[in-house]
Amino acid sequence: MIPLERGQAPEANSRLLIEAQTGRRLRLLFWCLAIALGALEVWAHRNEVNPDSISYIERAEAAAQGDGPALVGGYWSPLYPLLLSVGIRLFHPTIYWEFTFVHMVNLVLYLGDLFCFEIFLKELLAARRTESGLDKGLWPVPEKIVWIWGYLLFLWNSQFWLSPAMVNPDIIVAGLVYLATALLLRIYQGKGTWLLFAGLGVALGVAYLAKTAMFPISFAFLACGFLLLGRTEGSYPHALARSVLATAVFLSVASPLILALSKEKHRVTLGDSGAIAYAELVNGARMWTHWQGEPPGTGSPAHATRKVLGHPPIYEFAEPIAGSYPPWYDPSYWYEGIRPHFSCKGQLWVLFRSANSYLKLFSRSGALYVVFLAVIVLVGKAGKWDWGGSRMSLVWLPSLAALTMYALVLVEQRYVSPFAVMLIEWVLTSTRFSASKAETLRKRTAPVVVLALVVAMAWPVTRDLRDTLANRPYEPWEVAVGLHKMGIPPGARVGSIGTGLSAYWAHLAGVQIIAEVSERDQTSFSSADPARKEEALRKFSELGARVVVMKNSSAAQSIEGWQKVAGTDYYVWRPAGH
Repeated sequence: MIPLERGQAPEANSRLLIEAQTGRRLRLLFWCLAIALGALEVWAHRNEVNPDSISYIERAEAAAQGDGPALVGGYWSPLYPLLLSVGIRLFHPTIYWEFTFVHMVNLVLYLGDLFCFEIFLKELLAARRTESGLDKGLWPVPEKIVWIWGYLLFLWNSQFWLSPAMVNPDIIVAGLVYLATALLLRIYQGKGTWLLFAGLGVALGVAYLAKTAMFPISFAFLACGFLLLGRTEGSYPHALARSVLATAVFLSVASPLILALSKEKHRVTLGDSGAIAYAELVNGARMWTHWQGEPPGTGSPAHATRKVLGHPPIYEFAEPIAGSYPPWYDPSYWYEGIRPHFSCKGQLWVLFRSANSYLKLFSRSGALYVVFLAVIVLVGKAGKWDWGGSRMSLVWLPSLAALTMYALVLVEQRYVSPFAVMLIEWVLTSTRFSASKAETLRKRTAPVVVLALVVAMAWPVTRDLRDTLANRPYEPWEVAVGLHKMGIPPGARVGSIGTGLSAYWAHLAGVQIIAEVSERDQTSFSSADPARKEEALRKFSELGARVVVMKNSSAAQSIEGWQKVAGTDYYVWRPAGH
């Protein structure tokens, strides 16, 4: 029971007890809802992966089998495959259940995100309570309503921006970003202890191990922590000492990876993903695979994939990289030698595209338009915005810096999701309204915000339920089974017509794609005359491919020797005598 404070009436103590019980019930309700919706989402999409997913999974498998260096690569960060490898060692999922198992790991990470988001929201509300100087008669949104809005926004985000069904490390980064921002909020409240700054360094260091992009963003967090403490306590030397500790802890966590990468690449590097992305998106280098040094000025490849035929173009990449699709198992190897450089025209085009991406991000489902319109109307009629002053702005500066950094190269919803969610929460908690309008908030505005988010989630939840009940066959698995039935054993080398990026069947079948006609060049193969097609297929055979796999019925029917994989739209060509 909550003890009575001196002079506190029993009725006040009873009210506090009721509020605490209501808060616990509210938390239990939303945790049950989060578990149910998250489980439904990952189960409905349990077989869905992307090219990045396969690389993370295969690195995790290699690490689980004792190949620790497989976790260290210039393109893929090590923390996510490390967690997957631990799960693989503990549970030993079969290849049929492997994708499902990885999604279940994501479900656990997603619930961890919710826990970290709760910490962030709690600290945000505590920070707003410490603020003074509000206009007399103007009050913030009741905390119970903010909690409901926050939970619903988190669940909405999991359906539209950062789904637990996405097999990538961004789900780890989100939780650590929530946690790091919560620590800044504690510093804002004057609780910047030595232990807290050490914890900030740990959170940021682990975030870098999950995603290279967090390295520069981490320094924004560290700088803002220093400025916040200095302004709060009025002693910058004192703040500097604790910030040095946070930076030292951060670097101690991050430096083993930096040293390992630098040793592997024979140059100082934090990771190559940012440089490659900038060269591709700003400088116009060939994206994803088979960069041969074009366009001029982007560098010279140290060991590009080998172009062995001009028409249709066939690229070979059997050695020395492992994986079911070597060009994507370690893109930094094939793009070694790339040289990103500033291009005014290219940068302006990327900024334009990023602005469009942010607009689309905000427009997902239309719910956010309704949320902000309802809040703006209420504040406009009888209220004001209170952003918390210059000290509070330091808490949000790292999130704004992250959104700006991504805008310079590539904006994807999963990248910017945690930063955007926190900024939205900040906006909602910055509303102040007249006491006379409290009933309007309770009866109109708050329900509108809740209804907008709930209705927006109704469609994806219904879709996931429908897909779960339908239980449709998964085509890549059917292709993998079909290849085994055709006598293609695990470990075999195969060719592909159409990009290997989406050839998930290769991983499931345990085979390795060693050469391909890429998706962008597939039309060149389809439109070629029979003699040139036969020449291309012979080239695959000469390179050591036991079969060639293609998803194109019209091209397969234009030349003899193709055999359809039962139950799929894929076709297999065997060289004579195989």
